[in-house]
Amino acid sequence: MALTATGIGSGLDINTIVGVLVDAEKLPKEALFDKTEQTIESKVSGIGTLKSKLATFQDALEKLTDPDSLNIRKVSTGDSIYFGASADKTAQTGNYQIQVEQLASSHKIAGTNVADATSAIGEGSLDLSVNGEAFSVDIEDTDSLEDIANKINSADDNSGITATIIKSDAGSRLVFSSDETGTDNEVSVIANDTAGSGLNDMFGSGNLTTLSDAKNSIVYIDGQKVTSQSNEVKDAIVGVTLSLTEADMSKTSTLRIEQDDESVKENIQGFVDAYNSLIDSVSDLSKYDVENEEAAALQGDSMIRSIESQMRSAISNRVDVGGTTVALYDIGIETDRYGKLSINDDKLDKAINDDMGLIEGLFASPDIGLANRLDTMVEGYVKTGGLIDTRNNSLTSEKSRLDDQRDAFSLKMDLLEARLFKQFNAMDLVVANLNQQSSGLINSLGSLPGVVPQS
Repeated sequence: MALTATGIGSGLDINTIVGVLVDAEKLPKEALFDKTEQTIESKVSGIGTLKSKLATFQDALEKLTDPDSLNIRKVSTGDSIYFGASADKTAQTGNYQIQVEQLASSHKIAGTNVADATSAIGEGSLDLSVNGEAFSVDIEDTDSLEDIANKINSADDNSGITATIIKSDAGSRLVFSSDETGTDNEVSVIANDTAGSGLNDMFGSGNLTTLSDAKNSIVYIDGQKVTSQSNEVKDAIVGVTLSLTEADMSKTSTLRIEQDDESVKENIQGFVDAYNSLIDSVSDLSKYDVENEEAAALQGDSMIRSIESQMRSAISNRVDVGGTTVALYDIGIETDRYGKLSINDDKLDKAINDDMGLIEGLFASPDIGLANRLDTMVEGYVKTGGLIDTRNNSLTSEKSRLDDQRDAFSLKMDLLEARLFKQFNAMDLVVANLNQQSSGLINSLGSLPGVVPQS
């Protein structure tokens, strides 16, 4: 006898029974899988947040690893149109009177004009030189002005000459310009004809015209004459670069150089803010909420503990700066009982005014400076292939293993369900057969002689 519907023979709801039995084994395990997956995802998210905060902290550190960011000069030129200026930390504060007599210019010479710029010029070579460095280009008998210009400009050994074609009412001519300004950079052109005299007629001695003389810049600083090959005058004032833009000897402008205390304080404040933000993030990622009995994503994580330990150790250490040991507290950066930093403005102002060198050394001394040590520490975590990447790779592998376990368990549950259905269906068939036999037996007994059917 074949059953066409589950439970027909026994009257049992086999689908429900099997579902309950399978769920009894499946649901607890799936809940464990879900919890494990949630934990992994929470850790991945937490580590991502930690990496972001470390990167932000590293950005703030970079401004303190550079000594120039801790010994800044503020430069003012008023509304002068004659020059701009920049200053490094070696520049002394003070005021300077500036007069620009002459701007530097490049040397430009030109060959004779021709009516047709596409016509061939001649055959031979041109020897060119600037500032004592020479090179040569060969000229074919079919080369036009444009061909000659291209050969000069693309020459591998070009020593600093640019060739251009100028078209005017008088015709077209080739112009040779020095790439650099100043009298040291005068251009020389010698024409060598191998056939005819075309090159010499255009570029030979007496056939070249000076369009612009090579000139040095001339500037007066507090009445002292300074000459430069370019319009950038470096270290005439120690640590200062002047960029000359206009010349007028009758106009005097004032250059003012001051120590930029506010920018230094901003960089230090940026460090303090980024440090505190990182400390807050580390605390949030590692705390335990007693009221809700809930642990944060990285609560108890060894990497978090290591970061906290390294940072607190670094900010409490003293740094030897030229025989004087200095710590954050000495320049007005204080630590509270929660490990967060704050700035005592009066103390920091005094430290800046008294000796910027100590602040520079505290943060930016190579290897031992606080900013350098913290930057090295942070880099070990955030760099490609660093500790955070290693942890993420580990979590990725853990997630992959969990997915494999889910798949294997799902297959196991499918097999269990199939086995239970097979067993219950077999039982259902047996019960159906027994019921059929029982009904047949009763009918047979009822038909025996002398048996009175019950009404």
